[in-house]
Amino acid sequence: MDRPRRTTRQPARLIDIVTSSLPTTTRSKRKTTQDAPIDTAEQLHTLLTSPKSDLTTMEISDLINTASWNMLSSDSQNMLKTLLPSTSFIGFNAVIGADHPSAVDSGAMAESTPSAIEVVDTAVFTDSHFLAAAHTLQDHIYSGWMSKSHAQKVAKYEEGIRNGTMAAPWKDEVWERNNGGPRPVTMPTNNGTVSSSDRAGEAAEIKLVTLAQAGVLQVGDIIVLKRNFSALDILIEKDAIIQSIHPKTHTLTVLLEPGTSTHLPAPLLSPHPSPPTGLTQEAVITSPTQLETALLDNDGRVERGKRPNGNAWKSMTVWRWRGTAPWEDVGGGRWGRENHGTLFYLRGTYYHER
Repeated sequence: MDRPRRTTRQPARLIDIVTSSLPTTTRSKRKTTQDAPIDTAEQLHTLLTSPKSDLTTMEISDLINTASWNMLSSDSQNMLKTLLPSTSFIGFNAVIGADHPSAVDSGAMAESTPSAIEVVDTAVFTDSHFLAAAHTLQDHIYSGWMSKSHAQKVAKYEEGIRNGTMAAPWKDEVWERNNGGPRPVTMPTNNGTVSSSDRAGEAAEIKLVTLAQAGVLQVGDIIVLKRNFSALDILIEKDAIIQSIHPKTHTLTVLLEPGTSTHLPAPLLSPHPSPPTGLTQEAVITSPTQLETALLDNDGRVERGKRPNGNAWKSMTVWRWRGTAPWEDVGGGRWGRENHGTLFYLRGTYYHER
């Protein structure tokens, strides 16, 4: 993004900059004896967060420089010093780590004394690194990244990432672009090993039926789809249980329920399940994408044309009993089964352990 063009006008006074950033209001026709008092805190907030702030278009060195630094009180300077790096102070000595080979011979291991770094070297205000950071701040204000609404979006996204209700689709798209197509034959390096990126590409060639043939997937396992459609504000979580695995082709026959319900009927989940009845549907699948499509079609809340590309291997987890199955349903909707990881994780584990 191009930074907005900045003017080269004469340096403005600080009070003029702050005042001009205030939003203008139309004066009421009703006469008042005196103007409303100016809220200085609101002035500062507008200056530092509004995309229309004068800070976004002015030359920042007109505001932050030696002259403006000397105008500040001692208390203000001391507070701002805590935000500056140690290289900004007179008397700073470069220090190398004690474990560096040159540390013994250089004699540069002595730390700067506190009294030597109390005075700010005002040359920092014209340093290219300092100006680059200041220009970045201007860009962030101009882009609206300092606004309250943007902060709320970031907080919502971070919370969604932590609790698993939100994903970053672009990561899956990059992964698919780098690993989705056929890969050339991998040649060993000079020491006879294969790079980690090549190993990851080879793991992507493993099919779902291969995992079933190897016993990574078993009859009675529940495959859980959990996918968030952030544009529609819809989170879909839906179960399918492996009813059988073909002895020759190793295709999976799964049972799933129509509608928006997450879990399957309890009689289908026990160690000795009953035959499916009612509206329970049966599907034969050979890939995670087929199962994802079947589950989303049965859920019915998101049409096919509104489903962004995703990585079904990463959006599905396998649930299985750890040890002996319980005699009765212990709650949770999956008859005591535990999460064994995503299909993506199980595929990678199988590749490295085979």
